[in-house]
Amino acid sequence: MSEKTPMEQHLQTAMYGTPKINPDEQRKYLGTFRERVSLAMTIAEVTNRDNISDFVTEITDHPNYQVIFNGHIDQADLAPYLKLVGQHNLKFTIREEAIYGINDSDLGLVVASDQAINQSPITLRDKYPASSAETTSSPTKTSWFDKLLGR
Repeated sequence: MSEKTPMEQHLQTAMYGTPKINPDEQRKYLGTFRERVSLAMTIAEVTNRDNISDFVTEITDHPNYQVIFNGHIDQADLAPYLKLVGQHNLKFTIREEAIYGINDSDLGLVVASDQAINQSPITLRDKYPASSAETTSSPTKTSWFDKLLGR
């Protein structure tokens, strides 16, 4: 493959945009790389207020990290997280581009470093299993008779 001249490189960039490294990975992790992520929460986990304590634990343990929010989440659901980020003086970004997901299984919040940390696990349910198990446990089943009587 031949070397491109500076003019050809400039034209390629002008026509197709600046080339990105691992664009699918950056799209999944709200604009950052997996190797920089400390905690990743899905939209469903962000909207569940029971998970806020795990988020507080994470940002308290890593005060120099930044938080990246998915801007497709309702502002009422983001408000407690934004308040906590402000109280802890953390940098944050809200990404509203159409490439970021809107489904409950897509990422809604990422706590990330500006350098590679290669931390594992990063998902909320794997990193904080005790508290997320409490919120996802199924309620006890009631019989149809109890439902009928309103018990």
